[in-house]
Amino acid sequence: MFDRFRHAVLRPTDASFFLNQKRYRAIICCICIGISLFEWSGIFDQLFPGTVGRLIAIEYLLSMVVMVFFPVPAGLVCMITYCCLLFSPTYAAANICWGMLLSIFYIAFYLRRWASGGVLCLLLIAEFLEMKLMEGSIDAFVGFASEDLFVFCIGILLATTERTIQAKQMEHNLQIASRLHSAVTSELSSIILMARSGNKDDGILERIEAVAQLSLANMHSIIHTLSGMDGNDADTPTHDSTDITTYAQTLDHNAQSMGFTGHLSLHLESFPVSNSQFMLIQLCIKELYANITRHMAKNGGEYSITISGFENGIRITETNPSSGNPNELTSGFGLSLLEHQLEVSGGAIRYGLSGNTWHVEVTIPSGLTY
Repeated sequence: MFDRFRHAVLRPTDASFFLNQKRYRAIICCICIGISLFEWSGIFDQLFPGTVGRLIAIEYLLSMVVMVFFPVPAGLVCMITYCCLLFSPTYAAANICWGMLLSIFYIAFYLRRWASGGVLCLLLIAEFLEMKLMEGSIDAFVGFASEDLFVFCIGILLATTERTIQAKQMEHNLQIASRLHSAVTSELSSIILMARSGNKDDGILERIEAVAQLSLANMHSIIHTLSGMDGNDADTPTHDSTDITTYAQTLDHNAQSMGFTGHLSLHLESFPVSNSQFMLIQLCIKELYANITRHMAKNGGEYSITISGFENGIRITETNPSSGNPNELTSGFGLSLLEHQLEVSGGAIRYGLSGNTWHVEVTIPSGLTY
């Protein structure tokens, strides 16, 4: 119960972001403690009179220290202390405002929007009540509320920045995972299935070598991506529709040489294809043939693949019997990774069983965001 509540209130954070690292929180907290101690110099007894006052000051300083390790709980304690001191005649609340503002910042950064917004509203209500009960100036309340809102917005802004970085990193990781799946699972499983086919064709070694070369090229692409050396010409038309035809026919020939039966239909106009579009088309065709060779039984029927398109987009459909391959090699990630790549690129994929037939339909637009 507590864990579910904690996950509902706290948003996920990235350990690599600077605010999630203790050393940076320690620096910020030390600065705020130093400013508070400087403001207290000479008037400490007036701000925190008696034993109770000293205990409040110690509790405030300890909450600032604990904020380094547990920013949200310590921040809530600090804000509660501030709200209690609002109604004290010693004006001590105004002299612990640095800890209170830091607490607002951490709560805005670490809590989900609804939770952090609720805490801020309660704080503003407390400051408004203090103004009414103490017959204070509305201008003073507006000033305090403006400071609170300003710090809150900074926390939200940095939280949004962190989420953007997380999303980019996740997208980068998924691209790497997709290319690894393509380089390792698809190509290596094709080589294994070719070796298992028992085909004595003289060209089998050449086809294995071609698949291995493709796997090596994919691994080089992964290395370039990991090292940040991806080119900036992703949308430059470096291919045309004949490259798609050649690539699809090569994979179809490999599948037929392994003992699978079916037919490939190509209805492509002549048009230029950008590098990013061609990579995605390759990925789709490769995944469809990989699923055929890994999951379809050789004597279970015939597959059918149709590739049609023009300059504005490509449509690929595939059907095959759902009879299982007793020697199938599967990873379970291919279609899910492909689906993500297509969604990012503005394309779409639909797949599923209809009776005993497996259907896949892919659409790829011409203007990719891939």
